[in-house]
Amino acid sequence: MALLEIFNFLHFIGLAFGVGGATIAAVISAKSEKDEDVGAASMKIMPAISKLIWLGMILLIISGIVITPLVTWPLNTQNLLLKHVLVVWIVIVGVLISFKSRKLQKLAPKKGSKPSWEFLQNKKQMKIYGVINLVLWYLVSFLSVFV
Repeated sequence: MALLEIFNFLHFIGLAFGVGGATIAAVISAKSEKDEDVGAASMKIMPAISKLIWLGMILLIISGIVITPLVTWPLNTQNLLLKHVLVVWIVIVGVLISFKSRKLQKLAPKKGSKPSWEFLQNKKQMKIYGVINLVLWYLVSFLSVFV
């Protein structure tokens, strides 16, 4: 029973890291659209936030695998399956964000120069992926209440 409580706690920590990191990334991204200084700083901050989100995802996956056989109460398997599908999509979109982020860093304009069309397109795609990922994280959090 203690093992279940420990991994349940780690599961909630993973969820908090993931949702919190995705929320912080979305807020910083939105702020960087309006403030050039925040935009420059965000390129330095985002890798740390990305690591926090991935740590949350790893904690969720590992603890979820361990928790499943330990649970003694009835589970809503439909919600659990939906949650697992959403988590897979979070991972897929997260990988896309990681690739786009690297590409964005390579295309980043030098200080004082105008951004290229390719940079702006990648930035727009990155923003869309970020919003999708944020919504997915919140859906997983919402479903966690009902599983």
